[in-house]
Amino acid sequence: MSTASSSKKLVVAGALGVVGRAVVERFAERTNVEVVGLARRLADFAPRVMWVSADLRDPEATRRALEPHRDATHLVYAALNEQPDLVQGWRDAGNAALNTQMLQHTLEAFDGAPLQHVSLLQGTKAYGVHTGRPMRVPAREQDALRDHTNFYFDQQDLVEQHAQRSGFAWTAWRPQIVLGVALGSAMNPVAALGVYAAIQRERGLPLQPVGHPQLLTECTDARLIAEAIEWSWDRVQAHGRAFNIANGDVILWSTLWPRLAQLFGMALGEPSEERLRDVMPAQATLWRHLTEREGLRVPDLDALMGLSWQYAEATFAARRPLPVPPIVSTVQLRQAGFPACIDTEECIIEHLQTMQAQRYLPR
Repeated sequence: MSTASSSKKLVVAGALGVVGRAVVERFAERTNVEVVGLARRLADFAPRVMWVSADLRDPEATRRALEPHRDATHLVYAALNEQPDLVQGWRDAGNAALNTQMLQHTLEAFDGAPLQHVSLLQGTKAYGVHTGRPMRVPAREQDALRDHTNFYFDQQDLVEQHAQRSGFAWTAWRPQIVLGVALGSAMNPVAALGVYAAIQRERGLPLQPVGHPQLLTECTDARLIAEAIEWSWDRVQAHGRAFNIANGDVILWSTLWPRLAQLFGMALGEPSEERLRDVMPAQATLWRHLTEREGLRVPDLDALMGLSWQYAEATFAARRPLPVPPIVSTVQLRQAGFPACIDTEECIIEHLQTMQAQRYLPR
């Protein structure tokens, strides 16, 4: 088992996603952690990191990509394959099988390697939040439902099998709606909020709230997940377990809009019935002109947003609340000794300001 100060080699699979990027950024400047970022696309941050392009769907390509890094001591698996219809894909058996195969290819590439710990990302779909059935509130880790199509459990079983054979420890994480910075992510509500506000302002319109006014939920800062992952490495009480992780508060999305309007210097308008997934992609030309004028880094709206307009419709822009608010218990994580928390509204504003500072969003 490593110590907190010993040298580590960390491979982050899915390093350009919201969680993966936060993990990379946490360790990129550490002198005692060598970071390898695994992704299909080119990275535009963390130049000191060793970036490796690999398609985890291809077992041979995965093996070749990871062969030079078989001395890795830690793996954070945050890779994800989503379908073009995001929400429908969550219930697709073929997509679930593919995601499990991607993890299997990764673990097989590390067979015989000196891995000490594997971190696996899951989420509240473990409790069937995406099936339309009422979730138990608060959902505790033992409330996970294995009666629906979901690769979380197949992946967790796979990690456990490899751990028993290879001797590494593992921890699975079940965050709520993840907040952070990423480009082209399938599930980035921060980017959706910021780009929506910027486009409305560019069109000369007020910021019109979208979504049902009673959407109550929890969120999880990606930086908090990265902190918890590091915490878990050398905590025996965190090994071989799944943990819910959330910021520590709740958010009613409708209360965020005044703060968002203030950040972008806009008037707050009347609620809108527009569906962002339908109307925002049509603003691609406007966005390109805006980025050219303001010197922003990503003029291609699709490249910036990925499937996040669809995700917005399942989160802050949803037309109706879920049968019960999707709230989880984080008591198990606190009892294990991880105390960190963050105010969700402040977290969103911080990430939007970061996207402005990094010239992904206009000020």
